[in-house]
Amino acid sequence: MLKNETYFIDSCDDVELNIRRESKLEYRITYDDSKEMKAIVFIIGGYGANANIHFLESYRKFIAKKFDVVVVNVFYHCFCQRRSDVEKYSAEMTFLLDDIRKFEKAFREFKIDFEILNNTTSIEKYYHILDQKMTVLKDKGLLDRDYKVDLSVTFIPPNNEYQNFAIMPAIDHINALKDIMKNYPQFKSLPKIYGGGSYGGLVALMCAKIAPWYVDGVIDNSGAALPPLRYIIGRDLNQGDAVLNEDELNSKVYCYVETYWTRKNPNSPYYFADENYLIRALLNKDHLILQAQKNKNIIYTSYHSAKDDLTPSDCKISMMEILKALGYEVNFHLIDEENIDGKFVKNLTHGCGIPDKALFNKELPILLEKLKDKTFSMKEDNISYPCKNKVFTFKDKDDKFILEII
Repeated sequence: MLKNETYFIDSCDDVELNIRRESKLEYRITYDDSKEMKAIVFIIGGYGANANIHFLESYRKFIAKKFDVVVVNVFYHCFCQRRSDVEKYSAEMTFLLDDIRKFEKAFREFKIDFEILNNTTSIEKYYHILDQKMTVLKDKGLLDRDYKVDLSVTFIPPNNEYQNFAIMPAIDHINALKDIMKNYPQFKSLPKIYGGGSYGGLVALMCAKIAPWYVDGVIDNSGAALPPLRYIIGRDLNQGDAVLNEDELNSKVYCYVETYWTRKNPNSPYYFADENYLIRALLNKDHLILQAQKNKNIIYTSYHSAKDDLTPSDCKISMMEILKALGYEVNFHLIDEENIDGKFVKNLTHGCGIPDKALFNKELPILLEKLKDKTFSMKEDNISYPCKNKVFTFKDKDDKFILEII
C-alpha cells in the first residue's frame, strides 16, 4: 500500500548571517510498504516549484509507485519563492522601496501625475495608465514599438524566510535524511539519490559537496557550477531573477526574492563576502579534491544546454571534467541542436525544457541498476572547506547536521 507521510522537524539556523530560524522544516515522504525499496530519492524542486503543490504530490507518488523507491520532497528554507495554489506555501508579492522608485521613475518619464504609492492597488492603478499611454504613443509613432520600461516586484516567502541560497536548503535535505533514518531504520542500507532541475539540480550537487558520505547518486539538470549572483545580490546588480510578464508589450517586471545579502557595504553584517561565494562554488578544484577524499563513489548524471542563457555550460563542463579526473563516474549530456527531440529535450534554453518527472523517469532506472547489489550505510562524518580567511565545516552533531564557521 502506498504510504504518504508529512513531518515537521527542527533543522538549521543561518550560521553565515547569524539569524535564528523561526520555522520548522517540512518534508513529505511516499513509499509502498508492500514492496522492497530500492533507494531513497530526493526530488528537489527549483524556483517556482511551490506554485503547484498538487504537481509535487503527483510526481512523488508516480516515481515511488513506478520504481519501488522511497521518494521525498523537502520544503527547504525559502522553498516558497513564488505564489502558490495553496496559500500556506505562497510568497507574498509586494513592492519594496526600490521597486516603488522604479515605478515612480517610469511615471515621471511619461508625465503621469500620481499620488503616494503606498499600496499595491495604487501602483496597479497608475501602472495601467502608464501601459495605456505607452500604447497610444507607439500607435502614433512617437515611441519606439520595442521600447519597454523596467519595473520590479519582490516576493517575500512565508514563515519569515528569505533567500540564503543553496547552503541552508542542502543542509535541510541532510537533516530530513537523518530524520527519515530515525523514523524508518529499515531504510538505512538503501542508496541515497538527490536530483532536480535548475536550482533543484544545484542543491542536489551541493548536498554531495557538504555531505558526500550521505550521497550515492546525483541526477542534475542545469544546476549552476558557479553561483549566479543575480539570485543572491541581484538587487545590488539591478538584475532580477526572472521576468514576470514576458508577453507584455510595454514593460518588463523583474522579480526579486527577499534576501539580506548585499555586496555594497563591507561593514554590513549581511555582506556577501568572497568566502560566502567560494563555499557556494561547485566548480572549485580544491574543494572537489576534499570531497573525493570522503567519498568518490558518487555517480553523477547531468544535463546542461550548450547554449544555456543563465548558467554557462563551460563552467559545468570544467566541473564534470574535474569529477572524472578524481575518479567519479560521470554521465554528462551537453545538449545541442541535434539532441532536441521535442519529447524529452525541447529546447536549448536553461533547463532544456525537461520537467523533473521526465528527468527521473528516464535516468532513475539507469542509476538504480548501477547501484543494485551494492552495500550502503549511514556513517557520521564531517568535512571542512577552507575559503580564504574562513573554514566552513559541515558535520553530524548528535541527531542533526550542522555548519560551523571559524
